[in-house]
Amino acid sequence: MNFAGKVALVTGGSQGIGRAYTEALLNIGMKVCICDIKEEAALELMQNLPADLKTNIVFQKCDVSSSTDLKNAFDYVISTFGRLDMLINNAGIYSEQNYQKMIEINFIAVVNATKIAFELMNINNGGRGGHIINTASEAGLLPLILGPVYTGTKHAIVGFTKSLGTDYHFKKTGITVNAVCPGPVDTYLFQTFAVKSPDQIEAEKLISSVTPVKPEEVGKALLKLLEDNKNGALLRVDAEGLRYA
Repeated sequence: MNFAGKVALVTGGSQGIGRAYTEALLNIGMKVCICDIKEEAALELMQNLPADLKTNIVFQKCDVSSSTDLKNAFDYVISTFGRLDMLINNAGIYSEQNYQKMIEINFIAVVNATKIAFELMNINNGGRGGHIINTASEAGLLPLILGPVYTGTKHAIVGFTKSLGTDYHFKKTGITVNAVCPGPVDTYLFQTFAVKSPDQIEAEKLISSVTPVKPEEVGKALLKLLEDNKNGALLRVDAEGLRYA
């Protein structure tokens, strides 16, 4: 499948897994809008890209928990590129203490962004069809004892993805919906997991027992999902490699 010239919006696209997604999409010829609250990180990413890729990326500052910010981000993509072909719902946090904010960012924002993308890309609404890829987690498939609410948000993404990623919805919209389910990844979230955990000692034991992968491996998982032309699929990526759940 050829994605050259197509347009993606990536939430949380400036660092970690989101940055890996952004770079992977640029490298297959796509145009990308980073939708992120971290402006400095996004600008640093953009400034350090090869010259031939700099014209294919833009940034829109956005708090995904704000419906207004989200709508503005989609409006900016359309006004800049004239189209939208892909949404990557990647923004996420880990904070069991501030669980309401975590639910808003990790799941409610995914629903809100997906609904906007469905309106814009729906073949029965003037769109061209498209792709939605959600960043879930292996915590969406398995229990994470130190993050029950975090785990709940990722299980919700898995259920949301599998329900929308069906022939029923595809025939009505021309949109595929899939999820990447990373295990431990060497990102800021992983590096600060113990400090933010309600049980730091237990969290440190957990961290020392796992082998994190680099964000670039998750970027490769995204490309595999696209190459395989899946719908409703959950692709795990961890130290054991890639495999569908």
